[in-house]
Amino acid sequence: MVVCSGEFDTDTIGVLREDCDEDAPADLLVVDVARVAFADSSFLSALVRLGNTRSVFLQGPLPHHLRRVMELTRALALSP
Repeated sequence: MVVCSGEFDTDTIGVLREDCDEDAPADLLVVDVARVAFADSSFLSALVRLGNTRSVFLQGPLPHHLRRVMELTRALALSP
């Protein structure tokens, strides 16, 4: 499980990638997004990339802005 908190954009997404790469052997990656204050397309891209190598499940309530981006990109299937 990886807990995300704060803002995620091209300047900060490396932290998420590094944390998730450390969990590489896991078949399932749970990402808690309840405390994500901002996420741009780089956050969504990282989630999709991670989903290419294992199952990714988003936990939380999805913050409104993240839900909207996921609806627009049809990536909402990652969420509960």
